[in-house]
Amino acid sequence: MNKQTFTQEYHALFTSAGIVKNYKKAFPYLLVAARNGHPHAQNLVGYCYDRGLATGRNRIAAVRWYKKAAANHYSEAIYNLALCYATGIGTRKNTRKAFALNQQAAAAGHVWARCNLGTMYADGVGTKADPVLAVRWWRKAAKAGDSKAQYNLGSSYVEGFGVRRNRRLAASWLKKAARQGNWLLSNPHARHDEPEET
Repeated sequence: MNKQTFTQEYHALFTSAGIVKNYKKAFPYLLVAARNGHPHAQNLVGYCYDRGLATGRNRIAAVRWYKKAAANHYSEAIYNLALCYATGIGTRKNTRKAFALNQQAAAAGHVWARCNLGTMYADGVGTKADPVLAVRWWRKAAKAGDSKAQYNLGSSYVEGFGVRRNRRLAASWLKKAARQGNWLLSNPHARHDEPEET
């Protein structure tokens, strides 16, 4: 198969939004592209191994592929790698490394990393607890539309955590989260600090 045909078939595997249509069909193409240094494909190969999509689940291989894509500055892979270090899946748990990777992905604009960074500051995981920085990162993610960050920010205004209490802002952010179907608002016993997953 020539390069042009491969490229056409590779791009046909994705929806217009960039979502893989069928992982089983896509995996061989992703693997070729990943081996050729394509960071998006490297991240997706890692994701396939992480979730057991079109291949056996192998979280050590997932971390290896996430690292390759992260070395190519691919923010989604940096975020996925942060999750692996935060949970100890596929690698030894290292919350400081997870924090540093979330910082890197958040600085690159990754919304879920921004939310997780806020939670790490809130709970003092991988860093010293800092409610003001927690709120700052939740606000950035909330403004970008992350419902979990909107919930956390709204709750911060209710509780006066890192900000002054403000019922109007609390209601505004909690309503935004609810409009997105945030499950935390319908489950009062749910924790708001569980990491976002891709």
